[in-house]
Amino acid sequence: MKLSTVLTVVILFSTFNLYQPQVTNEGRPKSWELQNIQQVSPISLPLFDLKLIQNEDKINDRNLEIPYRFGYKFNVNYSLQNSGIWETLDNGDRIWRIRFVSVGAKSLNFILEDFFIPVGAKLYVYNNDKTDLLGAYTFTQNNKAKTLGTWIVKGDDIALEYFEPVSQKGKSSFVIKNITHGYRTGGNLNASSDCNIDVNCSIGSDADPIKNVLKKSIGLVLVDGVAMCSGALINNTANDRKPYFLTANHCYSDPSTWAFRFNWISTNTVCGTTENSVSNTDYHTISGATLKARKETTDFCLVEIDSEIPQAWGTVWSGWERTTNISPWVFGIHHPAGDIMKVSRDNNPILNFNMWVVNNWDVGFAEPGSSGSPLYNSNGKIIGQLCCGNSLCNGTTSEAGYYQYGRFDHSWDRGGTLDTQLKEWLDPINSGVMVLDNYPALDLGTSDNILADQIKVYPNPSKDIFIIDLQSAKSDLKYGLFSSNGSLIIKGKFDNKTNKIDLSGKPNGMYLLKLMNGKTVIKTLKLLKQ
Repeated sequence: MKLSTVLTVVILFSTFNLYQPQVTNEGRPKSWELQNIQQVSPISLPLFDLKLIQNEDKINDRNLEIPYRFGYKFNVNYSLQNSGIWETLDNGDRIWRIRFVSVGAKSLNFILEDFFIPVGAKLYVYNNDKTDLLGAYTFTQNNKAKTLGTWIVKGDDIALEYFEPVSQKGKSSFVIKNITHGYRTGGNLNASSDCNIDVNCSIGSDADPIKNVLKKSIGLVLVDGVAMCSGALINNTANDRKPYFLTANHCYSDPSTWAFRFNWISTNTVCGTTENSVSNTDYHTISGATLKARKETTDFCLVEIDSEIPQAWGTVWSGWERTTNISPWVFGIHHPAGDIMKVSRDNNPILNFNMWVVNNWDVGFAEPGSSGSPLYNSNGKIIGQLCCGNSLCNGTTSEAGYYQYGRFDHSWDRGGTLDTQLKEWLDPINSGVMVLDNYPALDLGTSDNILADQIKVYPNPSKDIFIIDLQSAKSDLKYGLFSSNGSLIIKGKFDNKTNKIDLSGKPNGMYLLKLMNGKTVIKTLKLLKQ
């Protein structure tokens, strides 16, 4: 790409919103504060042929091309108007409650349609003994599809409670259209095979600094109300925190019903033993997404989560590389069988076919539920997402197998329409870069052979002078410096290992340094005068 190429760079400085998307276990239902409140009689859900479903799972669980099914979905029709009980409080506020029992269920979760909640109203989901609480869902979950998919709540006796302030009387609506009876653990602990290892286990001193940052990208996804897949928040060249989420096409269902869980990481470290992992309490859930693009041949699906991700969650947007280079080693982070976050590593060079192929993991494992999880190269960049494969876990040992990952470079722009390629969404400024850092641009540690990681910029931010240290990169490197609106300020070539850029006469703000040496790399410079 020539230096004269016009770049439009959008730098957004986001502030913490007054209203945040739904956060797990935030607040308490109003009825829990009231005495002598009317008891709600449960609605019993019908029985179903569980043995038939379990026999199907024995076959499906050998196939990574099928999401991990954990539940049986009932079609129902319960609304604020035709079911449940309303109670009016002394100040005119109202509470609506409904309760369901499904004998033998390990969990229940719900899909709501015609969903609209006004400002000030709240929806909670909890079990009858009040040991598991989900909510509050608020107006921030409203979307164009008017749909809400909840996360799961443990138990077989579950209530939904809706609080409506008097000022919003009659303005809300929703219909419970699906209830999923979780007949096996999904989004619960220790459902995966023993040869998996927790994400906080070491996979090598070269990989651990990278992995410990990128685990903040990984999400467990509840799809179609009955199954689990994995995926990752992924960065775009505008670096604007847009909540794009990459997973597998074979996980696709209406994403407006999807629910996501981030930062579900064990508080103890179980590394391929029979010991049980222990859940943390600071994970977060969010619901609803919109499809951007998907493609069957490379098995990718890119969605945009409908709500902004709160900065307080500390999430990271993974970087990517649309390369044909063979990575000397690779790793993956995922939620096998809907379990708490795990990690895998292959110490061998990845195999280059129509898909990237991992010829078994040297550390860790993957299984249904891992579908859609990112494959990271040795520089901590996404190069694909898990499609398919075949392997066996024998106790704490992973037996011979293989894993196929849809290639990021093949998904980039090999498609005739915008809804079958990644380029339109992940390079909105049309930069043409081959490599993009994660966001925030944290230091991912030592890397092997990628230009982006060979170049260091310091101090950054700076009040005037920036040092561009090429380290082991070639010193005959062309560059262009752009303002935040895309205007070219200067261009030239770095002839030395250590170079200076002087911005002492420029206003405070973000500047873009574009470097080229066969590959294109962008570094962000922040000018902040004292």
